[in-house]
Amino acid sequence: MGRTLDTQDFLDFVCSMLQEGRTDVPIPVMGQSMVPFLHNSDTVFLSLPNRPLKKGDIVLYQRNSGRYILHRICKIRKDGSLIMVGDAQQERELIPSQEQVRAIVTSVIHRDKPCTPKSLRWWLYSHVWLWLRPLRYPLMGLRGLFSHKK
Repeated sequence: MGRTLDTQDFLDFVCSMLQEGRTDVPIPVMGQSMVPFLHNSDTVFLSLPNRPLKKGDIVLYQRNSGRYILHRICKIRKDGSLIMVGDAQQERELIPSQEQVRAIVTSVIHRDKPCTPKSLRWWLYSHVWLWLRPLRYPLMGLRGLFSHKK
C-alpha cells in the first residue's frame, strides 16, 4: 500500500529541496484558485527567486498560519508588501513581507503543453487577465456558457 503525504508536509519538503539548491522542482496543481491559467493535474516548476519579484509573477508563499498558497502578485507596495490574487478570484490578499515567498513559478505544463514566461499565454494572464480582475466572474461565466455548447 502506498504512503499518503500531507500537502503541508509535501510543500515543506519541496521548500527544503529548494533551499538545498534544487531548481525547477515540479509540483502538481491542487485547487481551483488559479483557473483558467492553471487546472488540477497541471504541473508547475518552482525555483527560489533569482531576481526581484514583479507584478504578474506566480509565487508559492506561506501565510502566517503556515498554509502554502500559489497565487499571482497583483501589486507590490512601496513598503515591499505584496498584494496577491488567484486567477479565479477577485478578492486580494495582503502578504506583509516578501520573506513569506518560498518560491517562484518558472514554467508550467498546462494540459500536457509547456508554457514559459516567454509565451503569449503567460503574458496574457500576467498582464491582461490581471488588469481584468474586476470583470473576471462575468468573463468566466461567459466562457462556461460557450465551452458547453457543441
